[in-house]
Amino acid sequence: MLPDGSINPGEMTSFNHYALGAVADWIYQVVLGIRPAEPGYRRLRIQPVSGEGVTWAKGALDTVSGRVEVSWSTGADGTLRLETTIPEGVPATIVLPDGTEHEVTGGSHTFG
Repeated sequence: MLPDGSINPGEMTSFNHYALGAVADWIYQVVLGIRPAEPGYRRLRIQPVSGEGVTWAKGALDTVSGRVEVSWSTGADGTLRLETTIPEGVPATIVLPDGTEHEVTGGSHTFG
């Protein structure tokens, strides 16, 4: 929109940017499970959620506290294997599908 409230007459006008950002946010926070437990990702909560037909996910998020990486997959028996890299000095709570919580700080960690 232009400052006067009218629509830009150009061919590249789009109102989908928010929708695309909302999908990306859902992928990061739900599928990968990367969530801020404190503002600025000074503390993390990693709690991936798998869904029907989704058997793995891998991604990274660059935060002001550093790069967070998560990779998970489910085996044929339904067990989850989770690998994560947390920025040095950043505490995180890792929550597995069975509700088990692990407190970690920085570095690479593997569960399952």
